[in-house]
Amino acid sequence: MSNKAPLDYQLNTSFGTRKFTLSKLLIDPILVFSLLTILIFGLFVLFSASGQTVVMVMKQSIYVAIGLFLMFFISRLDQSVYKSFFMHLFWFGLILLVWVLLFPAEGYKTDRWIDLGFISFQPSEVIRLLLPLAAASYLTRNQKRNTIKDWVVVLVAILSSSFLIFKQPDLGTALIVLASGCIPVFLAGFPLLILIILIMVVIISSPFLWASLTPYMQQRVITLFNPESDLLGAGWNISQSKTAIGSGGFWGKGYLNGTQSQLDFIPESHSDFIFSVIGEEFGFLGIFLLLMLYGIILYRVFKIALNSSTEFSRLAATSIGFIFLIYIWINVSMTVGTLPVVGVPLPLISQGGTSILIHLVAFGFVLSMKRRQTW
Repeated sequence: MSNKAPLDYQLNTSFGTRKFTLSKLLIDPILVFSLLTILIFGLFVLFSASGQTVVMVMKQSIYVAIGLFLMFFISRLDQSVYKSFFMHLFWFGLILLVWVLLFPAEGYKTDRWIDLGFISFQPSEVIRLLLPLAAASYLTRNQKRNTIKDWVVVLVAILSSSFLIFKQPDLGTALIVLASGCIPVFLAGFPLLILIILIMVVIISSPFLWASLTPYMQQRVITLFNPESDLLGAGWNISQSKTAIGSGGFWGKGYLNGTQSQLDFIPESHSDFIFSVIGEEFGFLGIFLLLMLYGIILYRVFKIALNSSTEFSRLAATSIGFIFLIYIWINVSMTVGTLPVVGVPLPLISQGGTSILIHLVAFGFVLSMKRRQTW
């Protein structure tokens, strides 16, 4: 007995040391491993969805590597280092939104891109992260209760950003930016009376909002309710997407064996409709496992927000979690035909370097907030 006890203690101590070191290194191992799993899975799916294009996968891999580096770098920062900068960085994001309307990059279908030669990006993705963090920073800048002036300042910033993105035109991202800005506002105790007034204004002005939509945006909404009315035109995307997902069954057709995706029946299968490829090749089981991983990520983010020691961390982490959830919900919903097609990528999987970078940077801030908490 005297020889066994020290061995058990030594083994337990060694295991505990390794566990502590891993937790200290990754801050939240469950969150990090879940993110890595989805990112790796996304590269395999992108290879299939892009028609087995190696160049696209390699380019996406570079963005993933850069995003992970930024995530781990930011996770080491204390919020006191960056909190006060967000209010100033918001103006930089707003300038980018104005710039892309005045000087759009050539060679793109819409005025959404800034091309610097060595890299191109969408300013709307940048403001999508900056806006909620800036709002959370502004609303928690002191211990005083927020005044009507404070609420008006934040609302003007939110509406201005959303309007500039809508003019690109990008209705889907404009709505997401609108939601991302409103989340910290509501969490910070936005007055109920003003909320009711704003809802009434939106309802009254809905005919004018509809008239302001471009014809193709209106057609997408109409197609949602009756996709069969134009199967070879506006209803093609949704019809082929539902066919692909339904044909996958429970087990799926197998990796690289999807007919709708491999034969290019699904438009934008590498970006907006990559969820359809997952459903066709991996079936219900693959979709379930993917959504379970997303659920684990959301659980960890909201748990970090709940245990936050500061009001800023609570607002910022919760906002990032809800924005991530909104992206998942919109993308999945539009591929199964319950929402209009608005061009929203599936987080961490769809092709798009800017989206990958912004999501991983956001999780870097979440990990930074977790690092403050007492273990």
